[in-house]
Amino acid sequence: MLHNRYRTGQPSGENTVVAQTVDLLRNAGHQLDLYARNSDDIAQMSRKDRALLPLRSVWSFSAERDLTRLLQEQRPDVVHVHNTFPLFSASVLRAASKLGLPIVATLHNFRLICANAVLQRDGRPCESCVGRLPLPAIKHGCYRESRVQTLPLATSIGVHNTLHTWERYVDTFVVPSAFVRDRYVAAGFDPERFVVKPHAVPHEGPVRDGAGESVVFLGRLSEDKGFADLLQAWDSELGTLVVVGDGPLRGAAEEQARRDPSIQVLGQLPWADGMEILRSARAAVVPARSYESFGLVVVEAFAHGIPVVASRLGALEELVDDGETGVLTAPGDPEALRKAIGLVADPTTSITFGERARQAYLDRFTPERDLAATERIYTDAIARHAVRGRRRTGR
Repeated sequence: MLHNRYRTGQPSGENTVVAQTVDLLRNAGHQLDLYARNSDDIAQMSRKDRALLPLRSVWSFSAERDLTRLLQEQRPDVVHVHNTFPLFSASVLRAASKLGLPIVATLHNFRLICANAVLQRDGRPCESCVGRLPLPAIKHGCYRESRVQTLPLATSIGVHNTLHTWERYVDTFVVPSAFVRDRYVAAGFDPERFVVKPHAVPHEGPVRDGAGESVVFLGRLSEDKGFADLLQAWDSELGTLVVVGDGPLRGAAEEQARRDPSIQVLGQLPWADGMEILRSARAAVVPARSYESFGLVVVEAFAHGIPVVASRLGALEELVDDGETGVLTAPGDPEALRKAIGLVADPTTSITFGERARQAYLDRFTPERDLAATERIYTDAIARHAVRGRRRTGR
């Protein structure tokens, strides 16, 4: 398994998912070697290496060479690739392919078709580059609001999609939602190569007892997460709003909390503390304005028997069963959000929806189901690789 970890100061669901998958497979008796690099290491690089990093993010011969040596020593049954940006690049795919190894790639986001990886611009959904050369990304400086920093990412997207690099080497693409699959298919990828496998959430502790107490927002306090809409929608008659997280709108939240004691802003907390707060919730709120490729907080809420109010947008529509495990509402509509929270915050409704949410977790998102699905993906990828090999050789 290969993964470029995100920076420590950048909370990453991908890092969490990869770590959980590694533990899951090893605990099931599989021999698994994790080849990881850390974006934290960039700060320690020489000036020359940092200057070359944009080029190496397009194609890194050193990463290809290092992985080739590692794979020759270990000869795994399958190579599973997660994030390759910025220290690996797509070159690692050729390293595995040259050794005749099946390749599985999990696409956690839209990095292969979007320079900022989230199909978003100015806090709103954007698909300007889907299925075409990513010139709009350069024009708008979509990566870190910089045209200079966007250029190598856009170049990588343009080059590799034109040459079909990923499709040439990868046997199976794994995506966390049908929404992600459909965006890649719209960009020209082969739908037959995709497997939808939602992320799992380990949960062995207690679930909520009763109707819960407060409405909880757990995430980044930003416009694209719909947090401004939540602040505008909030009414003390809905009960208590507990906010866990940090971001550019934290100051605005704390200012509103000083005027309205029904709002509690706790800031960023350790994951376990956040789950403890979530377990006592009346409802969780995910009012995103931009696409979500999955929505771990929704499944974490379900695991604790908590219903969810979420935007009818992206993968959130696949997770929340409207009127059963929560309520879906129009993104960017504070009035509709207020009504939805009021509905789910009713004690009787919260209990009923919460029981269904817990059952949805047991049916779809447990580690046991994830393990079986992952093993099946590897088996199928190995078989698919053999078929592709026979087609290439004409046998």
